[in-house]
Amino acid sequence: MADIRSTIDAYCETFTANDRERWLACWADDATMEDPVGTPLKKGKDEIGAFYDQGHKTAPEGLVLELTGEPVIVGDEAAIPMRVVVTMGGTKLTTPIVDVMKFDADAKIAAQRAFVDLSKLAPFSDSPS
Repeated sequence: MADIRSTIDAYCETFTANDRERWLACWADDATMEDPVGTPLKKGKDEIGAFYDQGHKTAPEGLVLELTGEPVIVGDEAAIPMRVVVTMGGTKLTTPIVDVMKFDADAKIAAQRAFVDLSKLAPFSDSPS
């Protein structure tokens, strides 16, 4: 479980630090990503990396992922409460997210689904939602 928690922390920290290579190192080579849920499945590091690139291109002023509670880790899966804080035009906005991830034997992300409701996008507050 400690290895999975380390991967979760690195996932948030490297995404926020705009460290693409270290963020992609959190993923298994054959990983899948459905972010947000309901969008086409991204397969492998090339497609997941393209998602990363698009997100950081859309919000060049800042994109932060932060945990809003303790991840619930059971076996090789985790439910992770977090929020994203986006800065656009000098304005900070945030929305809650719950990521559900499955990890491989090396604690790399094998599959991720992000539950995001963009209708909850709101002005940023220092208190996690």
